[in-house]
Amino acid sequence: MEFNIFEHFKGMGVTSNQPTNHYEQGANYFSSGHLGARVRDRLDSFAERVNMPRRSFMKTVCGFTGAMLAVNQATGMRFFDVSEAEAMEQAAAHEKNALLKSHLNYVVDQHTHICWRRDGFVAGVNTSEKGMWFVDLLDGLGKAMGLEKGIQDMTVENYGKLILDESDTTVGIFNPFGFREDYGGQDMIPIEEQVEVRNRWPNRTIMMGGGLTPNQGLEYTLDRLQMFVEDYQISGLKLYTFDSTPQRGWWFDDVKLAYPIWEKCRELGIKNVGCHKGIPFGQFMARYAHAEDFDAVADDFTDMNWIAFHSAWPYHSELAALKSFKPQRNNLFCELGSTFAATVTSRPLDCAHVLGTLLRDLGSDAVLWGTDSVLWGNPQWQIEAFRRFRIPDELIEGYGYPQLTDELKAKVLGTNAARLWGLETASNTPPAEPSRIVAA
Repeated sequence: MEFNIFEHFKGMGVTSNQPTNHYEQGANYFSSGHLGARVRDRLDSFAERVNMPRRSFMKTVCGFTGAMLAVNQATGMRFFDVSEAEAMEQAAAHEKNALLKSHLNYVVDQHTHICWRRDGFVAGVNTSEKGMWFVDLLDGLGKAMGLEKGIQDMTVENYGKLILDESDTTVGIFNPFGFREDYGGQDMIPIEEQVEVRNRWPNRTIMMGGGLTPNQGLEYTLDRLQMFVEDYQISGLKLYTFDSTPQRGWWFDDVKLAYPIWEKCRELGIKNVGCHKGIPFGQFMARYAHAEDFDAVADDFTDMNWIAFHSAWPYHSELAALKSFKPQRNNLFCELGSTFAATVTSRPLDCAHVLGTLLRDLGSDAVLWGTDSVLWGNPQWQIEAFRRFRIPDELIEGYGYPQLTDELKAKVLGTNAARLWGLETASNTPPAEPSRIVAA
């Protein structure tokens, strides 16, 4: 099963975004996808009323808030807390944004990446055909989100610029890529390059290790895990149960292959273990993207926390059922990277159902904010869209979902992750030195 975002979301393509103009990024993305034509028609109307061309209007805060208002109008449902004044008057939009930020200002992004390495990706040399498919996907997504050189701009320097400097993100938790069989015998992003993020911003980043699969040899995997902890001081693991080995995948609940890894984690003091679940992209096997293997490990390793990245979307209901039918569990978590971004604009009804299901069944203490940036460029548009997103009243009445109150949003945006990772407050994480966008 293959996931191609440009085919999956009708109308999305490469735009001329400015990398740090999150208003234009968000407005452009709202203008693509299944609602794109109706959103663009309404943005034309808003732009005409303020005497601006639509393309110029979309670069402004009013363009972004106007796009959210256009979704409300196009669907006849109130998905965003936004007024018509905010689509017409920049002062009104800025005032509302400042108010929201004042009490939703602590943001921990559980899902961030760098995607470029020093020797690049050369087909037939250090990258296989399957590996190039993934590189090309990330490259196209980056360009659609305003990175001129796509994946070549997903660097350490631009991580600091786009995520830590140009967005409200307080702490970034950065994740590895492995699949070394597809990348010349080394992980897609080698750990010695990945660690540069943590070394550059030690007070504002948390480093996860990864690229481990027991299909490469269990003893080899355990040795690498120990090296990650001892030599690079990783704080947790982010793994993939589909892999590029001949076996093509593995399961977290495999007593012979996986349980020795979790026992080693215990020995080394690693408590937080995440896995890519859902979004079965490329030539990888969709079956390994299901979260069923979290069931046994959550019971057998109750002293560890298990995090489903991407919230297992579109299999999120299966993940949530692991808690709703076993409410005594308190060690299952999910995060929203790419899932929120891919649904909030063109599929807001899907977004409301995903968030509602996770919050109702997995629990409001178990949902973590994540953006999957820098794949999605500057994450500020996602942060602001989430601050304004709401679940329509008719869905709350019909499905028993909780409403996205400010208290609940604060949990998702930061305090749940702060508890999981032992963080305290935003005042404990001073800003890094200013960065500048650097093209490769």
